[in-house]
Amino acid sequence: MMNIAIIGSRGIPAEFGGFETFAEELAVRLVQRGCQVTVFCENSQQYRQSVYKGVQLCHIRTPNIAGLRSIWSDLTGIVTCLQGYDVVYMLGYHTAFLFFLPCMFGVNFFVNMDGLEWQRKKWSSFIRAYLKVCERLAVYCVPHLIADAKAITDYLTSTYPGSALKFNTIPYGAIIPEDTDPDAVRELGLMPDTYDLVVCRLEPENHVLEIIEGYAASSSDRTLVIVGDHHSGSDYVDTLLQVAGDRVKFLGTIFDSYKLTVLRQHCRAYLHGHSVGGTNPSLLEAMSCGNYVIAHDNPFNREVLADRGRFFRDAEGVTKHIDDLDARGISPEFGKAMKERIRKKYDWETITDLYLQRFFETCKTGR
Repeated sequence: MMNIAIIGSRGIPAEFGGFETFAEELAVRLVQRGCQVTVFCENSQQYRQSVYKGVQLCHIRTPNIAGLRSIWSDLTGIVTCLQGYDVVYMLGYHTAFLFFLPCMFGVNFFVNMDGLEWQRKKWSSFIRAYLKVCERLAVYCVPHLIADAKAITDYLTSTYPGSALKFNTIPYGAIIPEDTDPDAVRELGLMPDTYDLVVCRLEPENHVLEIIEGYAASSSDRTLVIVGDHHSGSDYVDTLLQVAGDRVKFLGTIFDSYKLTVLRQHCRAYLHGHSVGGTNPSLLEAMSCGNYVIAHDNPFNREVLADRGRFFRDAEGVTKHIDDLDARGISPEFGKAMKERIRKKYDWETITDLYLQRFFETCKTGR
């Protein structure tokens, strides 16, 4: 029985973002395949039991100080995992200055390299420089690296020569949900198929401003619904609120997966502006609902969508696609093609098997 530790997320069951959902989906499936799995959780987690669906949970007391909380959580997790585990899987590299510890102790240590975090415009110049250094440290220090998109692997291996043998590309996954009742979307104050949808953090690299401006310039009479924290008070969010007109409706942050599925299944189209991540969970979830996707044109989104998406580079591109959509409508085959791509490329069961195979090979050969 392989004993695996997963650290770097806030914990499971998922209450926050992509890493938490990833940890839950992977850990539960690894347990189902006979592994013993421990997920390290911050004490901010509402779920306080020691076991979740067969996964052991180790809750870490962390200071309630942003930044320091995650550093302390990662440090505690890494030190705890120096002995007793066949594989330790770290999600993210923002504490890469700690990664020498498991390497010194001969731990089978894997790191998920996430996206190009240092490119996020929300960070100060200092933090962006720090994250770039952490990226470099992780690539050169850690023996086993996972990227969730080929475009991330290509970037890292070209930026850091000699690192190619360390990398495996294993994507994020998604589940095709059951159909939801159209009446459920009415409870959110919307009518089915009368709105287009955005779900993201309201940050510059997610191109929300371009989406709003492009939508406003279109001739569509539909509503643009945006799910994200519009009460943050950031300069960027203030700009969004100023630019948004009557056809834009902000719903705030929604973590409830059922409500998000309802919104996705009963929208007309999903607009996806993410540009610095790898395989983005929100995009996969839209595809799993059969959404017509209009996405920012970058290598990550093109890799995920292949020939099934529509792409924009600026506000004018958004306007063009919305007007074309109003004029031509959507073929039912489009949604079927999206779901089929999820089944073939982003199925959690297949992804779990890839992880299990990689972990087993490392435990057996040390490589």
